[in-house]
Amino acid sequence: MDLKSGLRESRAKAGFVSERILVVDDELFVRELLLEFLSSQGYEVSLADSGEKAVRLMQDEPADVALVDLKMPGIDGIETIKQIKRITSETVAIVMTGYPTIESSIEALRCGAYDYVVKPFKLNDLNSSIVKALQEHKLKDQTTRLKERIAHLEMELEKFSTPPSKT
Repeated sequence: MDLKSGLRESRAKAGFVSERILVVDDELFVRELLLEFLSSQGYEVSLADSGEKAVRLMQDEPADVALVDLKMPGIDGIETIKQIKRITSETVAIVMTGYPTIESSIEALRCGAYDYVVKPFKLNDLNSSIVKALQEHKLKDQTTRLKERIAHLEMELEKFSTPPSKT
């Protein structure tokens, strides 16, 4: 266990669990604004100035929610979401864009984005979207855990099942 996961685990055992949010935007002002706002809301925030950096951060420590700018140099927001989803399908992505189009919103949703937020946005509206996304994340996590538990119980039950008698 590395230092980061150990710290997170000890905080969880102490009853303090803050959701992790990854902010991916090439604009420094947006990253700093969201860092300040989301931190004040009690979230643990990571920042990436590119899709490539976001993917590396997600490999090290996946976020619960990824706020991803649509238009960035290098890999764009859509490709960033695709790569994040390959790392962990449970991360909920929210696309942020100053250049909204029907086509880009449809493409974002098809690639697994939970929501599509148009810049400039109101911070409270963004926070509402994040809260809903976190609820979605928790439901996905619960579903995964329940499926794993059912599979484990089915394996346990198989141990006690009697083989058919040979006559």
